[in-house]
Amino acid sequence: MRDHSYLILGGGPAGLTMARMLKDRGIKDVTILEASNKVGGKCLSNPIGEHIVEFGTCYAIWSHKYVLKHMKKLGIKRNFMRAQRIDGRELIDYIKDGDGPPFLIQVVQYAIKRKRLMARAEKGDEAVNDILAQSTRDWLRENKLGKIENMMHRVVTSIGYGYLDRLPLLHAMRWVDFDMLLTGLLKFTVMPEGGWQNFWNVFATALDVRLNAKAVSVERDGSGVRVRTEAGDVLEADHLINTIPMSEFCAITDATPAERDVAASIDWSGYTTTLLSVEDWPHEAPVNAWSETCATDKNDGQLLYYRYECPEEDGRTLFSVGQLSIAYTPDELTEIAVFDAGRKGAQDPRVIQQVIWQYMPTYKADRIRNGLLQTMTSMQGERRTFHTGSSFSHEAVSTIAAFNARLLPKVAP
Repeated sequence: MRDHSYLILGGGPAGLTMARMLKDRGIKDVTILEASNKVGGKCLSNPIGEHIVEFGTCYAIWSHKYVLKHMKKLGIKRNFMRAQRIDGRELIDYIKDGDGPPFLIQVVQYAIKRKRLMARAEKGDEAVNDILAQSTRDWLRENKLGKIENMMHRVVTSIGYGYLDRLPLLHAMRWVDFDMLLTGLLKFTVMPEGGWQNFWNVFATALDVRLNAKAVSVERDGSGVRVRTEAGDVLEADHLINTIPMSEFCAITDATPAERDVAASIDWSGYTTTLLSVEDWPHEAPVNAWSETCATDKNDGQLLYYRYECPEEDGRTLFSVGQLSIAYTPDELTEIAVFDAGRKGAQDPRVIQQVIWQYMPTYKADRIRNGLLQTMTSMQGERRTFHTGSSFSHEAVSTIAAFNARLLPKVAP
């Protein structure tokens, strides 16, 4: 008899939601090993007085159904966000400037095309690989969906998911589903009261989570799995669920050919969130993005958006800003943030805190064409191991939870 039915590597949204799903299915002895001293993954809530600055996970939208359900179940209230703009204009006005038919017609056309393509991909149809490997921009323009392209400047690029001319269509379609389109139409954007860190702390209360338990080796054979932690503990289980990046997982185990192939197929991007203190920054909405950095990669590294946070006691004001950051050093990012904020109207901007994330795992287009998706499906369960997390779905909490729900019948039939 093993000590555990399932060991889960990683206490981020993927590990936590999978553990909860297993628990809700009546499965006992599920243990999460988290390398850091907190749960929540790319969640970093920094309280400033009564206000909370979110350096990582920020919003929940209509497609965060699993998370929204548990907010309600756990008694955590939702705070609705106010209007968001791009170039100082209402987002819907910016969207309508795009080419092609009226926006609602494009919404329907995109939703139908997406549903068909993703259904074929989930069934293992290799004929869609070439389509999903295209750049998002090329596919949208080929299908005369210019207004959807404009929408994606805000809901894809500005939050760090990549420039549309570089991003394979697969990634955009995983994120921009019908629920995302509804979010835009209904302006449904919320944050959990008390911050995301509080939400994940409460969510994890009923789960067996071991913090500061970094896995340093994983052994797998026909009888089970054994994980050794940095502290020297050895845990045995019937099955392993991996949520950490594939490159990190392959470094601590005798990886299968499929696992090595997936690790080699992913390029990680970078995203930087910076908290600025400014003398003043005139604004008409709490969140504003800029097309000069969201619609083109010519200004890569410059500010994608700002978000008003709260006033300071000395009369200054706090704003958070975001940058795509894979091409720059921390010092360069700081310099760019300060300079570009000043250029965009911030008076005397000063950096208070900066967090640089390894972000948005993106599949290489040639690997998608050569059957990566089929490999990622067929490898589930090999050597008693299942894989989830952003490497296998998408960076967003909603897509990770949805992926887990689809994977669950294989994990616990």
